Amino acid sequence: MPSLPPFLPATDTLPPGRFPLTWEEVESELVKSERFAGSATRAEIFNEWEFHYAAVEAVLGAVSRIWLAGSFVSGKIDPSDADVTYLIPHDVYDAHASDSDDADYLDNLATRDWCVGQGMRVDAYILRLPGTTHFGDLGVTGAMALGDREVFYKLGLYDEIWQRCRATLDGSGTDSRRGYVEVLL
Repeated sequence: MPSLPPFLPATDTLPPGRFPLTWEEVESELVKSERFAGSATRAEIFNEWEFHYAAVEAVLGAVSRIWLAGSFVSGKIDPSDADVTYLIPHDVYDAHASDSDDADYLDNLATRDWCVGQGMRVDAYILRLPGTTHFGDLGVTGAMALGDREVFYKLGLYDEIWQRCRATLDGSGTDSRRGYVEVLL
């Protein structure tokens, strides 16, 4: 069973990187762990996130994997929400982007205020995965699938965002980096 490395003492976050876990391992490590036994929010947020994920999957029918970040993936006993990025296969994403009802519902699911209004402490983003599957086609003019340059840009942007630490109240910690979890489905 994979496990997360210890949280760094200076930031109480994971060391930089992306750490793969199954859904069950996320619950075991970040909700049911002895370290979080006194949490008043972790189990509730995890349940709300399960409901949110089920809603995303009900609309799309497929989620490839999920990036989980923020205070939920830290040593903070009572995080305020779960920061998640759903990574959607390109063909599934494209099929639903053209349906205005699906697109509207997905837009709601990716809006923090809407989620909070529905009783879910989830800050979600929904990203399309690239259509380019062969490594040799990356960066080759005309070989990469149409639109993938923007897709790779967004994936890189969110990877960078999830590895950033927020500045502390005294202004320190702005250059700190942290890790996050990739939930394997």
